[in-house]
Amino acid sequence: MHGTYRVALTTSLRSGGRSGGRGEEISGSVIAGWLDPEQALFTVQRQLDLPESPHLAGRRSLRGIAPFADGVAVCNTSQLFLLDNELRAITGCFSDRRFGDIHSIASHGGELFVTATASDCVIGINACLQKTFAWWAGSDPLLAPYMREWQRSRVAADHDFRYDASPGARFHMNHVCFDGAGDMLVNLPGMTYQVGESRVYNVSRKQFEFAGHPIEAAVRGRVHDGVALGKHYFLCRTASGEFVKLKRATGAQVAAVDCSTPLRYTTGDPLSLSHGWLRGAVHLHDELFLVGQACLQLFLVDTAAGTKRAVHIHGAKGEFDDPGLAIYCIAKLPSQ
Repeated sequence: MHGTYRVALTTSLRSGGRSGGRGEEISGSVIAGWLDPEQALFTVQRQLDLPESPHLAGRRSLRGIAPFADGVAVCNTSQLFLLDNELRAITGCFSDRRFGDIHSIASHGGELFVTATASDCVIGINACLQKTFAWWAGSDPLLAPYMREWQRSRVAADHDFRYDASPGARFHMNHVCFDGAGDMLVNLPGMTYQVGESRVYNVSRKQFEFAGHPIEAAVRGRVHDGVALGKHYFLCRTASGEFVKLKRATGAQVAAVDCSTPLRYTTGDPLSLSHGWLRGAVHLHDELFLVGQACLQLFLVDTAAGTKRAVHIHGAKGEFDDPGLAIYCIAKLPSQ
């Protein structure tokens, strides 16, 4: 028996005016509580809003979330907030000129790493909210050839990406995580956007996952959150609504669990009409994961058994049947 887990997630409510991956994000919140996998029940204890981005009006969604510095770190599109462990008060705030269109965050080794999607960067900070790490995708030999000249010039000029209403990211880097050896991995769903493939890049080793240097093994379709466990990489394939298990050495698919949720209408990609928007994933134990879907849905996915179970969410507030409402990120928090 594994008992219950303390879990927190962030949400984004996109307006019907959203088009082409851009548009208004009219609300977002942090929802925290206890998950009982045996009962498939998530009991909400706290639900709170945070300040919207001061850099772009109308961007009120919340993005990455992770335990950090004896508290919880949460992002909007351009700022990082540090909250106390009970999520009752903001204890710190940090921003950076490259913090445009933030997506996910990950804590590792006492530092927090932020995917600054608009600038194709990962920025690291310490518990004192001081910048300790900065990586730009265009600085790596395998990724540099894909950069356009105007993207290079903006980074060289120290452009402030927080004010870009239409981010010009080259790779749309939407996720960062670490494996058991401490390697940093990032998802690159925009690398070969036209052909409908995604890549996963090992920043620490400066090589692509699933085949290594110099072969660029691709993942079919658009991807979002991922979890690296041993010799496998588990990730949300948003293009098909599947949560998949891949061999890190070859990219071969070992398992796929369909978590699709058809929607009445889409606020962005037409594929979401059939598959919803599979986003947010956290490992619980063995091969059991908690993953998020549109309309504020949670699924317990067991890739070993090839099964999923819908989780009942008790105590959350909102209009959960809105197709524009989606989970953005999920984190497992330390017990209080």
